[in-house]
Amino acid sequence: MSEKDIVLEPTFADVMAAIALAIDLSEPIRRHWRSSLAGIAKAFDQPPELIPARFSAVRARMAALHHVPMDWTAKTLANHKANTKAALIWFAKEKEVLQHGVALSPAWKRLRSQLTDPSTRYRLLPLMRFCSGFHIEPDAVEEAVIDHFMDHRARTTNRACDAASRRILARLWNAGIGKIEGWPKLRLVEPPAKAAAGPAWEEFPEGLRADVERELARLANVHRSKDGRRSRGCKPSTLITRKRELVATARMAVKVGIPIESLASLSAMIHPDVAEKIIDGYWQKDGGGSHHIYN
Repeated sequence: MSEKDIVLEPTFADVMAAIALAIDLSEPIRRHWRSSLAGIAKAFDQPPELIPARFSAVRARMAALHHVPMDWTAKTLANHKANTKAALIWFAKEKEVLQHGVALSPAWKRLRSQLTDPSTRYRLLPLMRFCSGFHIEPDAVEEAVIDHFMDHRARTTNRACDAASRRILARLWNAGIGKIEGWPKLRLVEPPAKAAAGPAWEEFPEGLRADVERELARLANVHRSKDGRRSRGCKPSTLITRKRELVATARMAVKVGIPIESLASLSAMIHPDVAEKIIDGYWQKDGGGSHHIYN
């Protein structure tokens, strides 16, 4: 494992090793748990050595998995998810794994305590935990540290690591300069935004993004259609298309003047007053032609 691959907390590989040595677990449980951990790692397309051994770190990723790409049945995927959750909870109790990951150093803890906005705190905490784990103090943060953080994030999570996410991170960091006591004075570079594309998906309220992920997870499994009939789970390609449609709809809402902060949920985005403006925006874009909007 290279220096870039170093993780800051126990991983799936550590859980699998601990299970193999656990005399308090029956042989079938040890076998099933290790098999499921390996299966979920394969579904994540990551080696077990890079996946954090915290259920809170992988819960959303597991919820978004679909059985079709893995050539599994829905029941097989459900069993792997259940076994993995049980194994991670067992490991957390055995090894006293911290629920939220690496503990903050005193300096970072002082800065975090002054972040009153929940969204800002949520977005900056991963960087704070990363720096704490690598013993990097706030005043030592520079572009090279952010490079390392983004690389580590890309290798160990499925969270966005593109220019848009880096711009958001830099913007929030820079906003603390001169406003938060003890905040470092070095400004981070904010990558320019692509004006034509509209706001990055990560810039929309967390509530809306979470609602969209829940809706996609619902569509991935057997669900009720609009006429009340049971429908099979959508194909991965369909889910990708549906998410693109929802993101495009959110961007159109902003384009026609809906404040981005008001799009706090999926229900808020499809509210009749908002939907009417979005439809009008598509109508004007299409020159009065037909258009599609998700509802």
